Amino acid sequence: MSTAMVPADMSEAQAMVEAGLRFMAAIDMAGMPCEALAELLLGMERNDAIGAAVRGGAMAAFDAQDGSVTFGQRTMKAWAVNTSRVTRGQAAEHVAVQRLAESHRLLLGGLAEGDALTKSVAVKLAKWTAAIPEEYRDEAEEILVAAARAGADLRALAAICAEIRSRTAKPDPDDPDDRHLDRGVLLDTTIDGVGVIRGDLTAECAAMVQAVLDALSAPEAGGDLRTQPQRYHDALA
Repeated sequence: MSTAMVPADMSEAQAMVEAGLRFMAAIDMAGMPCEALAELLLGMERNDAIGAAVRGGAMAAFDAQDGSVTFGQRTMKAWAVNTSRVTRGQAAEHVAVQRLAESHRLLLGGLAEGDALTKSVAVKLAKWTAAIPEEYRDEAEEILVAAARAGADLRALAAICAEIRSRTAKPDPDDPDDRHLDRGVLLDTTIDGVGVIRGDLTAECAAMVQAVLDALSAPEAGGDLRTQPQRYHDALA
């Protein structure tokens, strides 16, 4: 039976979180067995995901009240750098999670679960789904979170996102003068099979190509799509 205390307010909750982290930081990690260390590391990833969701929501609310201006800073990124003393790169990552709270509530919810999405995956999915028409975006993100919850890795999530994009893409315009109609991709191969790819893509198409390339460059973890959980295959049917 869990004996964890329920905090009375935000200040007490934060104090409890800090106390727990300080306790773990003081442990002699070198004396722990590998299994316990693996459990600790996976637990920290869950904590990081939940913490990122908390930070993103707080930053969105703070920014909505012009908090950075109140404290003499022009932007949230500047406030984070100059007040919380993080690097500009870390501040940019914080702002990316803030955007989840502002425009991708379903992804933020998946992040807050702790074991569905990591911060880096949630941010990447937000970038990928930006290429999906707005009227389908919530449904797409719901499918992606469900797939991640069922065990889909980054490669599989990219494939799902690309499939959703292809099914929801608007038809090409009939206007012969439309400047996008001459967009395309050309793949040339030499006698040795070496390939050179050239293309002129719209911003939306470029985002999806980048999504696929990012996924293909990730370490292979779960095999091809046929080995992935059936749940998200059914979602796309």
